[in-house]
Formats: sequence, structure tokens, C-alpha cells
Amino acid sequence: MPDFLAKLIDDARRRVRDGYYDVKDHSFHQPVSLKRAIKSAERNAIIAEIKPTSPSLGPLRSEVDPIKAAERLIDGGAIALSILTEPDNFGGSLDSLRKVREHVALPLLMKDIIIHEQQIQTARRTGADCILLIEPVFSKHPISSLARMIRLAHDSNLEVLLEVHREDELDRALNSEADILGLNNRDLTTLETNLETTINLMAKAKEHTFKLMISESGFESAEDIRRVKPSNVDGFLIGSSIMLADDWEHKVREFVLA
Repeated sequence: MPDFLAKLIDDARRRVRDGYYDVKDHSFHQPVSLKRAIKSAERNAIIAEIKPTSPSLGPLRSEVDPIKAAERLIDGGAIALSILTEPDNFGGSLDSLRKVREHVALPLLMKDIIIHEQQIQTARRTGADCILLIEPVFSKHPISSLARMIRLAHDSNLEVLLEVHREDELDRALNSEADILGLNNRDLTTLETNLETTINLMAKAKEHTFKLMISESGFESAEDIRRVKPSNVDGFLIGSSIMLADDWEHKVREFVLA
């Protein structure tokens, strides 16, 4: 089976080379801590994602107004928003992040395949508070130094959500300077999803309570949240099922109150 993560990396390399991340304008705002928002959540800490397309499900919405979507997700109780800026496989755009930043005070996560320092600069310029880094991008592929990328992000006043799927990736992530660890229930090489991934990784990481852990991917209902909550994960990042819902606000609230 083709390695989808390798495709994502190749596409990211091409975008960097072709100038997609050449952003000159600068969005000036006081950074908002995603880490603090997760810690202070009174109910389930839901990071709701604006995600036009899913590689596994295809187009989720034919057209998404990022500002209206952000308003509905916040009304539903999201403590932060994840904005897809990867255009080739997820239908995202840097313009969506910029527009949402102008209207929203909550923490914003730039969701992309980040492999180059220019992307970190672009994240800051377009209004992100946090960036996603994917651990196997750096451990399995000769891209760059993960430690250096985390340091560059911190130097730009950006927090880092470091995503893992396997135990060896978790071990390395626990020893990193990442602010938050994302336990991805989806295997990016095969796109297969299993909520047991979070449960198993949380059991492995139970002695490392100093790291904030969130669970990502595969949540379709409140029951899925209740299934994973006993693992003591700190929050949830949810995209596809929200985008597919008829009422985004109601769907987010379902997860918040689960």
C-alpha cells in the first residue's frame, strides 16, 4: 500500500519550492496559549477543525466560509480552532487562517505538513498561535531536525502540537520540548483509524503527566468521547464529523458535553 505520509511530505516540499508559503503581510496579535486553553477548559476541551476535505472521506463541504464556520464552532463551545492550510489533500488555505484570525480571539492551530522553517514564519505572519509537527516526518524521513523546528517555533512565540501514532514515536515525543502531544488515532501511512490508539498510548505515557495529551481523529459521536475519556487524555481534536454535520454548533456541543 502506498505510504500516504510520504505523499504529504512530497507535496509539502513542492509547495515550499513553488512559493505557496511566501507571505509578506503580517497579522499582528498577542499570542493566545492553546496549552492554557486546554488546561482551563471546564468541560471536554474540544479543538474544532475547519477542514474542507478529508483524504479518507473526500470533500466534506463543497464550500466553507471560514469566518461563519469559526463562529458556529465557537458557539458550540470549542476552546480553540484548528485551521487546515494544506491545500492539496485537505482543501485548506492560508487565507482561511488569516481571515479567522481577524475575527477570533481563541487560540488557532495551523494544521499543515510543516517541514521547513519558512512555514513556521508563515504561521506567525498569518495569525497562528500553535503549529502542528508530525513526529514521523522527522524520524523516518531526512527532512530537518525536529528539535530545531520546535526551537524555531518557540522563538516565534508559537506553541507546538507534536503528533504521534506509535509507541516509539511517543517515546521520542515525551523527551521533546513540544508543548502538547497529539495522539493520532489515524495511521497516516494507511489512513486506517482506531480509537484504541489513544487508550493504548495513554497507558504507555501515564507516568509522564507533565505533558498535555490530546486525542485526534475518528470521533463521530459523544459515545466515542466517553469511550476514550477514561484514559485521562486532556482534550480532543475533531474535524471530519463536525464538518459533515448539518448543525456544526450542535455537533461541537455534543462533544463538549459528552
